[in-house]
Amino acid sequence: MKKITILVYLLLAVITITSCDFPDGSISIKHSQYTHYYEMTAKFNPEKTTEVDKYLDKELSSGDMSFINTRMDGEITLDNKTTFYIKKSPGYLHIKFDKEKNSDEAFIKIKSVCEGINEVVR
Repeated sequence: MKKITILVYLLLAVITITSCDFPDGSISIKHSQYTHYYEMTAKFNPEKTTEVDKYLDKELSSGDMSFINTRMDGEITLDNKTTFYIKKSPGYLHIKFDKEKNSDEAFIKIKSVCEGINEVVR
C-alpha cells in the first residue's frame, strides 16, 4: 500500500512539473490567415520583450510612437493609415489585421513583420 501511495505522489509531481509553463525555454507562435483577417499570437521568454519592441519600432514606428517598454491593448493606426489591433505585454504579442480595412501593401508589410517575430524571439 505504501508503494502505491508513493507512486501516486510521484505521478502527481511529474504531471505538475510537466504542465507548468517554463517561459525561459518555450516559444509558441501561431499565424492564422482567413478571408477577412490575418492574426499572429506569440508567447515567448519575457527577456526577449525588449528585442521584440525594438524590432516593432524599426519595422512599424514612425516618429512619435514607440513600442519600447509599453503594454498595449487596442487598435493602432500608423502614419500610412494602416490599422490593426495589438495586445502586447512582456512575453506576449497578439496582432490582428483586418484585410478589408487596409491595403494589400499594408497586409504584405504586417504579415512580413509578424513572420519576422519568429526569428526575434528565438
